[in-house]
Amino acid sequence: MEKIFAVAIVVIAYGYIIFGKKYKAPIVFGLALIVAALRLVEGLEPENISRVIDFNTLGLLAGMTVIVEFLKKTGLFQFLAIRIVKKGGKRFFLTIVGLMALVALSSAFLDNLVTIILIAPMIFLITDSLGLNPIPFLMLTIIIDNIGGMSTLIGSPLNLVLGSVSGLGFNDFINNMWFITIISFLISVFMFKKYTKVDKSVEEKLEKLSDIDESRAITDKKSLKFTLTVFLIVLSLFGLHQIIEIDLSFVALLGAIAVMLFHRKQFNDISNEIDWDTLFFYAGLYILSFALEEVGITNLLAGLFTPLLNHQFLSIFVIFLFVSISIPWLSAVPGTLIIAPVIKILVASGFSSTFWWVYAISANLATNLTPLGAVQNIVGVNLLSKQIGRNFSFGEYIKWAFKPYFVTSLVGFLYILLRIYIGG
Repeated sequence: MEKIFAVAIVVIAYGYIIFGKKYKAPIVFGLALIVAALRLVEGLEPENISRVIDFNTLGLLAGMTVIVEFLKKTGLFQFLAIRIVKKGGKRFFLTIVGLMALVALSSAFLDNLVTIILIAPMIFLITDSLGLNPIPFLMLTIIIDNIGGMSTLIGSPLNLVLGSVSGLGFNDFINNMWFITIISFLISVFMFKKYTKVDKSVEEKLEKLSDIDESRAITDKKSLKFTLTVFLIVLSLFGLHQIIEIDLSFVALLGAIAVMLFHRKQFNDISNEIDWDTLFFYAGLYILSFALEEVGITNLLAGLFTPLLNHQFLSIFVIFLFVSISIPWLSAVPGTLIIAPVIKILVASGFSSTFWWVYAISANLATNLTPLGAVQNIVGVNLLSKQIGRNFSFGEYIKWAFKPYFVTSLVGFLYILLRIYIGG
């Protein structure tokens, strides 16, 4: 009876994640606490909770959030965006390529949500100044944001969770994801190229944008130099993680503390900078994922794929397709905390470790299909709706996103096959 009740609570939680609009973090965490408090599954006692919730992931997320918030306030990203516009000049497509490269790099090493919040106003400023429709350009920004984030462990919440379940490190993601990230970037940008064709009147307006002084965007040079230095040191230590044997969360949190001390801030002063909703949302999802494992649902799902063990091509195709269809609706992190443990069981039972990358590639590219795919998609849609003065519907989003999603997913699938059958 307890197991049935536990599964029912998980179903309610995931139903609210998909269909709910407000208070997702407290509701999901609250439902997870009910599972723990009523002891519906074993292993959720307070003394064991650190084995269930991956505090290394939460610490990494909290530390990087603090560093990025201070970096954001320096005006660095506005400076870079204006510089790109000036370099592009009349060549509008080159300007868009430059801005999307900035989006990809930012999402790879910062936070997908922060990237959208920072870049969207620049996209709107440019399209307003040129009299262009902002929809294709913000949709491209959302798509590139997700693609850029797939390249590193810290680039997307999905990868963070996948890393915690699989044990894959910072360098593992870079080594295995950089190529498909670049290919997907190029495919997506060129698919939107037709929207960058402008007439002479728009070219003249582009020249006027070049008169903007980007140096005025920098609000605090001392803060920029110190915070950027700390940020780069933290990234370097991430790369050396397996050599220095220091957990990523400690590196990120020590970097955050260094930035706090430089700015003479205490924890109370930065409480608003930390995304508490995300931290508690993840904590709740870890508990619910553990509950699914304990009641046997995860093993049941893994059992559905076990007959494919000796059929490599078919197993890759089925799992890639399953992930590509489910993640856009389950959402990146909740979906990963259901499916990644299934992949872990499959790999332990004899499936190739390449299946971690089958999941990583298919899931990250699948987040682009619907607004539900990732939280930054929802935020981007909300910003776009305000900009155009009407609701940008679910169906409209899919209409714009489907072709890039389908083509990049197809290329991702072929890339995996080439790696297995040719690359070895």
